[in-house]
Amino acid sequence: MLIVVIAAIAALFAVERPELGAPTVIGITQELGKITESESVIQTNVAVKNPNPVSIGLESVEAEVFMNDEKMGEISSVSSTEIKANQVSILKLSTKIDNHKIQDWWVSHIKNGESTEVRVRMNLILDLGLTKHEYPIELKNSLTTDILSDFNSMPGGLEGIYLGPVQLKLNSMNSRFGEVTEVETEIITSIVVDNGESIPISLSEYYYELVMNEVTIGAGRVRANDTLAPNSATTISLITPLQNDKIGEWWVSHLTNGERTAVKLKIQPVVEITGKKYECPPIEWGGEFKTSILSALTEETIFNNFL
Repeated sequence: MLIVVIAAIAALFAVERPELGAPTVIGITQELGKITESESVIQTNVAVKNPNPVSIGLESVEAEVFMNDEKMGEISSVSSTEIKANQVSILKLSTKIDNHKIQDWWVSHIKNGESTEVRVRMNLILDLGLTKHEYPIELKNSLTTDILSDFNSMPGGLEGIYLGPVQLKLNSMNSRFGEVTEVETEIITSIVVDNGESIPISLSEYYYELVMNEVTIGAGRVRANDTLAPNSATTISLITPLQNDKIGEWWVSHLTNGERTAVKLKIQPVVEITGKKYECPPIEWGGEFKTSILSALTEETIFNNFL
């Protein structure tokens, strides 16, 4: 009797496994789940077609999400899911991102030229009834931004600045990221100023503020010691430090705003002319940037190689 049972099981494996075809993904939808200060949840619905005459159980999904080699969180199926026989089933997945790690990601993103490689290491565990099979999958995608793209042209109405008895002309300006540490991110704004007067003018200090989605990322006063030579154009570089510990708060606003961020930068120089200080009119820029983090985290190739 025992020999008969063993033979039957062996025959089952020999016949059943080769008959199972590969389920295929026919559609993916994504939406934001609950967003808190500590965690961002992305819900993913994956439509999978099972061509087999028997159901296949997706017992679990083991996965890790990396952004520029920074581990951001884990992916898991919402519950044990059955891929029903000869029809389309919806697999409900949940991506949990640890918001406390967003600051580390930001540093890597800016250092890497505003580019991020999003990588998911995944292991699907399928329940085939008498046995379980694991299928390791890895997918990659890229996420890029150009946060300062709108800060490389002159704001309207500031070509000429009157300061008491003199006039300064702003010829051009551009902004770029400077040094990035775990604590601060520098924005360097270079402005070409034409001093058409016959006297030197000193830049003694400047005030600045950078706001992203109404979250103040950096603000303060910076002392300076630049001189605008008479009858010539001088390039001055204004460094505005951003506080990286504010990036987590911005991240929450960015996701809840549909992955859109409005950026505002304001700089107000203070110059000294013949011993008297004058506050220049504020130089203000406004811009917007978008990301597609949801599409970067999910691809239709995730479940294409079930078997």
